[in-house]
Amino acid sequence: MKRLRSSVLAAVLMGAAVVVPANPLPSAASARGDVGRALDELTHGDGLPGAVARVTDRSGRTTAYVSGVADTETRSPMPRDGHLRMASNVKSMVATVILQLVGEDRMSLDAPVAVYLPGVVPARAGDADKITIRQLLRHTSGLHEYTDGLPDHQNFAPFAHYTRDDLLRLAFAKGPGFPPGTRWKYSGTGYLLLGMVIEKVTGHPWRSEVTTRIFDRAGMRDSYFPKEYEYGLRDPYAHGYLQLPAGGTTLTAADVTHLDPSRSDAGGDGISTPGDLTRFYTALLGGRLLRPDLLAQMQQVVPTPRSPGSPELAYGLGLGRYTLPCGGYAWGNGGTTRGFQTVSGLTTDGGGQVRQAVTIEVNSTFGPRPAEAAHFFAALFAGLCPRS
Repeated sequence: MKRLRSSVLAAVLMGAAVVVPANPLPSAASARGDVGRALDELTHGDGLPGAVARVTDRSGRTTAYVSGVADTETRSPMPRDGHLRMASNVKSMVATVILQLVGEDRMSLDAPVAVYLPGVVPARAGDADKITIRQLLRHTSGLHEYTDGLPDHQNFAPFAHYTRDDLLRLAFAKGPGFPPGTRWKYSGTGYLLLGMVIEKVTGHPWRSEVTTRIFDRAGMRDSYFPKEYEYGLRDPYAHGYLQLPAGGTTLTAADVTHLDPSRSDAGGDGISTPGDLTRFYTALLGGRLLRPDLLAQMQQVVPTPRSPGSPELAYGLGLGRYTLPCGGYAWGNGGTTRGFQTVSGLTTDGGGQVRQAVTIEVNSTFGPRPAEAAHFFAALFAGLCPRS
């Protein structure tokens, strides 16, 4: 882990947000105060351990902001670009690979799942002859979320190991939630199936396809997929914490840095950094990973239910559209898993040129307080809507 100068280290330990230029070029100074204050609300006000924001402008100049600590015992500062668990950001990458395969005429968005995975989805769980690839990507398939079938003690068990078949059994234990295409409801189950579709069409593991088609093309040199039973994160990294109920409204933070990632699969198994997440979404929205017509398909959105503290979100094919308080929209996605929460958002000029790109990381899950989510997105919007 790179050392920060002693003055920076001291300020971090006192809980103040510190601006750390990510390169020697001038930074987006107009957003500095607002982004830093929003991070401090998360760490100092809400009591979360640490937070990082990376803001990149259209010229490629990047500023990193850090607040709080990476380790609540040693009080070491947050790394400005440390490894983290990607969670649902992986869904955007899986969706991009699917669309690339569509562009190669190797599959169709409107083909039924049964065309590629015959016999995989049992009739009791949903009609695989009616559920399409597009609906899996958009979370409108009606298939149940597999984590809903996990008992609470297993949701909190960091070293529980699952096979893909284990996860699908959990998902398929219930009947369909609604007829395909009629509603939106988040379902990681669809992305487990999409990983299988990638493997069926290409003959390669979905992780290999994401590595060559996404990591390599977007220059994501710090991103990787952990090996089986690889519980930790590679240096540098922040510890991840899970807020657990400890009676009444009291919460206690459990260190879940080391855990078995097997329950995520193509729905979220992967390690990246804030910088690499920005590189991915910049390459995607900048037209370097998909043809314009395929990116346009990805950006055809449907509304989603609004969560407390969260902004208005519409969802496309593995990609979200956030309504900005300063007007217009940002495109991106986020990820929530045990120990880490991230969100990335980018604004464009309409011609494929990225104007502003922001990635936020918090090394903790949120508690039940909507204010934490509100401050999290306040940091995102402060970077995307700099005051001139």
